Amino acid sequence: MALEKRVFRFLKENKLRYLSILALIILGSYTFVVAAGLSQNLSALVTTFTEGHMQEDLSFRADVAVPDPDLAELQKSADAIIEEYMSFDVALSDTLTLRLLSQTEKVNIPAVTEGQALSGPGEILLDPAFAEANGYPVGSQIEAAGKTFTVAGFVSLPHYIYPLKNVNDIVYSPNDFGVAVISREEFSDIDNAVSTYSVRFNDRTPSLKEQAVQLRESLQAEGITVSDWTDIMDNKRARMVWASITGMKTMSVPLPAAMFLLSCLIIGIMFWRMIRQESVIIGTLYAQGYRRRELMCHYMSIPLLLALAGGVMGTVLALPSIGPMVMAMVTYYNVPVPGIQLSFINALAAILTPVLFLGLSSYLVICSELKRAPAELMKGDRQKTRVNALERAFKLERFKFNTKFKLREQFRSISRLVFLFLGVTSASVLMLFGFTLMNSMNHVFNTSDVYQFEYEYAFRDLQFGEAPEGAEAFNAGKFYPENNEQIEFYITGIEPDSTIVTLKDRKGNPIPNDQTNITKSLADRLGIEAGDTVTFISKEDGKPYTFHIDAVADSYVEQFIYVPITEFNEQMGLPGNSYRGLFSMIKLDIPDEKLSGMKSMSELPNAMDEFMGQMNSMVALMTIVSSIVALIILYLVTSLIIEENRNTISLFKIFGYRRREIRSLILDSSTFVIVAGFILGIPAAAASMGALYGYLGNMINLVLPAIVSPLYVAISFAAIMLTYQLSKLLCARSVEAVSMSESLKSGTE
Repeated sequence: MALEKRVFRFLKENKLRYLSILALIILGSYTFVVAAGLSQNLSALVTTFTEGHMQEDLSFRADVAVPDPDLAELQKSADAIIEEYMSFDVALSDTLTLRLLSQTEKVNIPAVTEGQALSGPGEILLDPAFAEANGYPVGSQIEAAGKTFTVAGFVSLPHYIYPLKNVNDIVYSPNDFGVAVISREEFSDIDNAVSTYSVRFNDRTPSLKEQAVQLRESLQAEGITVSDWTDIMDNKRARMVWASITGMKTMSVPLPAAMFLLSCLIIGIMFWRMIRQESVIIGTLYAQGYRRRELMCHYMSIPLLLALAGGVMGTVLALPSIGPMVMAMVTYYNVPVPGIQLSFINALAAILTPVLFLGLSSYLVICSELKRAPAELMKGDRQKTRVNALERAFKLERFKFNTKFKLREQFRSISRLVFLFLGVTSASVLMLFGFTLMNSMNHVFNTSDVYQFEYEYAFRDLQFGEAPEGAEAFNAGKFYPENNEQIEFYITGIEPDSTIVTLKDRKGNPIPNDQTNITKSLADRLGIEAGDTVTFISKEDGKPYTFHIDAVADSYVEQFIYVPITEFNEQMGLPGNSYRGLFSMIKLDIPDEKLSGMKSMSELPNAMDEFMGQMNSMVALMTIVSSIVALIILYLVTSLIIEENRNTISLFKIFGYRRREIRSLILDSSTFVIVAGFILGIPAAAASMGALYGYLGNMINLVLPAIVSPLYVAISFAAIMLTYQLSKLLCARSVEAVSMSESLKSGTE
């Protein structure tokens, strides 16, 4: 009973210190439960949705309508479900486009998330993000394609989970684009509607790519020319959500683990020092008949109590947060949410993991001290005056007293020094991580001046002759390196004297377009340099093609290789005057039935503003979290320094040191460690961003440069130093509370 009272006395005497440790544990458990719950729920929702509503494996457009008998034969030979659907883009305003899709029954089956399904003519189902952004609630009316439709409900589509207008876009805005579903009969009087075939293979075990190749060969054998062939793995409308899910799964482990390890380290340091300071008391308790097991249980009760309380509190706070966060993600990704699942396994892991981490680390520390003999313990701390190798290496005698004292305070406790250094580095990496991601996005989308055109038109079929006035012709094909189909990119043939596509080298000098140039993002990803001769496989015909790279363009906006269009056509065996698309400065009058897609560069700013708005919110959250972590770590270390130097502070006061001088000696001793930790955090953040960008490149074929901005580095450093100053203010009272009689009580001079 007496030992149990000591536990609560320990907690009461060091309230802020233990509350800080508790906050780290809560943050770790909270992060783990939320990240794991969010990724698992999204994964389950997307998997259930795509499988239950028959997401396509690929889609294509044909030059002629495939008759029903031929379509049935193709389905049988390919062992697949092939269904045709119609689409038509309606311009609701100069900046707003609504894509009408016909209702399907076999592949990409619509899921009604609110309202009711289509039951008659004149009804429409809208993408919920588009409906909310443009004010179309259920029951309202919308004018499209010369008709008036009543909004029957909201819909989710398996092939438009991330509703991009063009399959190769990166961001979208519901203020500019949306999708809708109407009955197939509504297309009977809509001219220029586009026909697309969706394919889903029945056998999911063989390679889908191999089955796709066989289907393409069957189509060619039937004399059907296909265009806009898109595998689901290359479709950002479906892959973007999986990139987010995988990223959350990846982050659900290291971030909480870092919090728990930091807690273990500081708990270990604190208990090591506490037991060393209480060695006389422990020896006395041994002499009074207390057994080692009883003392072990006594000292283990504090870390176990903190770990259990922190794990439970973090889990309890996290569980109600999962639902709102899933719904927030669903506003960005259009997926139906029949319900939110809370994982008992995740909750149990979030509680038991800190108990295991802190319990094991505390046990090892406490056991190392309790194994000493009672007589040895009663002699007191045996390591007070030991000088370690680090202190000897710096030869502190050459410094002035103030500098020597501050350095010795850090070097005398290597474990505390490591904890402070790693803690500041971790907080700096977390803060710089968000800023660097935002800066990289800004650099890619706002500083690229490669494209000077306003409109990009892609034709369904090959075109011939001269380009219209104000436009330039281009041709393009999708390729991949030999033995690596995961990396796909476009090789684009452009006019050799093009003024619309302007490439520059890293020094800002223009690169001529009458040669073969590669963008830096793709060059870095493939390890290609100027002067290399490389061979790539065409995704359309599976044949190898060789190109000589003349220059690397300093562009990250997309992954492209540019060649003169005549050379491209010659390589591909196409007529010399043929082209697949147009870059134009003005809007061209081209019939919709001829186009497979049209992109307006004026739509990009709105989409980027919306995307960067969410990015800014994420960066602000990461900055707040990293500042809190830094504050906790700095406060814990500073409070430890004060606790260990109570006698020294007392002597300073006896010797007549002023309050400001004592604060400087004690509280400012960690400054150089914090600066060093932050400096190390800069390359660590850049390296972690490089790993993340490599992952993004594999998942969604997007490569970003890891650009660490000096401005954001300065902002992060200011935030860390402000946090340091705040921690010193919190600990200043503890310095003032040390009385001059403290050194006399301990029997030291």
